Amino acid sequence: MYDSANGGHWFFTQIVSASSEANGGAFTGCFAGVANACSEGIAVSDGNSPFGPYHVYFSHADYNPGEPGYPSLLNDFAKISVTRDAFMMFYDEFPLVGSLPGIGGGFFNGAQELAFRKSALENGLPVQLTNGQPNPAVTVAIENMGHIRTPDGTCARDNVLHQGGITCWVAAIPAQPVAGQFDNSHGGTGFMLGSLDFYGFEALATSGDNRIATWAWTGLSALNSNGCASCGAGIRFTGQLFSGVNRYYDPETVNTGGIFAPQKTGPIPLGDECGTAGLSSAASCPEGGLATNGDNLTQVSQAQGQLWAATSTQIAQTYTGANAEIHMGAVYWVVGTHSFDTTGKFTLTSQGYVSPRHEDLDMPAMAGTPSSGGRAIMLFTLSGDGGPTGADHGGFFPSTAFGRLTSTSGGLLNSRVNIAATGLSPQDGFSEYQGFPGQTRPRWGDYSWGLFVPGSGGRIYFANEYIQHPNCTGASFTLTIGTCGGTRDGFANWGTSVNYVTP
Repeated sequence: MYDSANGGHWFFTQIVSASSEANGGAFTGCFAGVANACSEGIAVSDGNSPFGPYHVYFSHADYNPGEPGYPSLLNDFAKISVTRDAFMMFYDEFPLVGSLPGIGGGFFNGAQELAFRKSALENGLPVQLTNGQPNPAVTVAIENMGHIRTPDGTCARDNVLHQGGITCWVAAIPAQPVAGQFDNSHGGTGFMLGSLDFYGFEALATSGDNRIATWAWTGLSALNSNGCASCGAGIRFTGQLFSGVNRYYDPETVNTGGIFAPQKTGPIPLGDECGTAGLSSAASCPEGGLATNGDNLTQVSQAQGQLWAATSTQIAQTYTGANAEIHMGAVYWVVGTHSFDTTGKFTLTSQGYVSPRHEDLDMPAMAGTPSSGGRAIMLFTLSGDGGPTGADHGGFFPSTAFGRLTSTSGGLLNSRVNIAATGLSPQDGFSEYQGFPGQTRPRWGDYSWGLFVPGSGGRIYFANEYIQHPNCTGASFTLTIGTCGGTRDGFANWGTSVNYVTP
């Protein structure tokens, strides 16, 4: 993430595991349940060059001995953004040892929110002074959303066979301000947005949900006080529930698979050899579609006094004289923040669905522009088999695509989907076939991302996964690292497409 304020700085985060050293050098990652092994590495550039040098910090998942599941905790799916005063880093916390359960005796502790004093990280101030005492300039505010009951966020009931669903908010996403358009009301504010009904870790029936929530962390300028002296009286964490918004429904789960997005038929050399590759008891395996990764958000853009966000959902497309076709599409919301600045309440500016005719889309994200009344884009992976009639010449291999919209357009402008990078083969990775003929979970990345970059008239840069090369077949395919002429790995063939567009 690039923050143009204070001369410009780059922020990187990466999950860090000490368990590889503890286990004699073999990398096991943070999922091994080793005590005190997981942390999030934070690297902040000393200036505005992405090549560094960098100041490096480590935020430990086991920072609180009173946390349920301590000391074997996992910090999963880091989400980052900035405000004028804070570097915000959120993650979802999971206890990894059954004998040390989480909140309410369950498997999840809720979303963890951390706001660091941004200037301290940018200036490379040490966490501890030479005498071993903490540096009063490196301050951080912490909120565990697993304890929040308003709006509807407590994790305390998730051990009762998960009846009624998971009531914790998962993947609460911090809003990324566009081109330094921070909200400095209420002593400096950071916003976040979240969807509900996340059944990604449980085999439960669901009817979807029609609720989202927006939160605000106010008074973040107090982080700049020495030793956070003003934090107790200044920093506040509040939220607002929106009920009755456009319903979203995605039954994809980790444990039992689900309904996946289809893709155009094509060569799958790894699928043809999945038995030889040790992925399945079957000699060959069928193409398995794309997992849409649940109905949690992955990005929130803050622009034009609005918060922009989208997530996957099943959509029924109906045509004259035909039964409904069920496809994976997107639902999005635009939430106004100007009203919060004056009244403390958010407003729902608009909402809508996006669903290409006879086709599917996954991993939607949104990126806004800074001009008032300006445009935004929704970006996503486009795939599909053309539906019952084989439309679009049999559909699309996984491709990078986008559409333009405004805060009040109620959908894509001109109802048009634009392909930025055309996929050239089906997804043919190990997750398509592992465990077949049982349940499989054909992962398709985790995230999409877009960001407006000022200068030269302004562009939105965006990225997500696609299949960038044709699959080879027969003797030219091997299970080696470089196969098909070096265009793919034997066990995976996806790539990342990076593009820009003038909105």
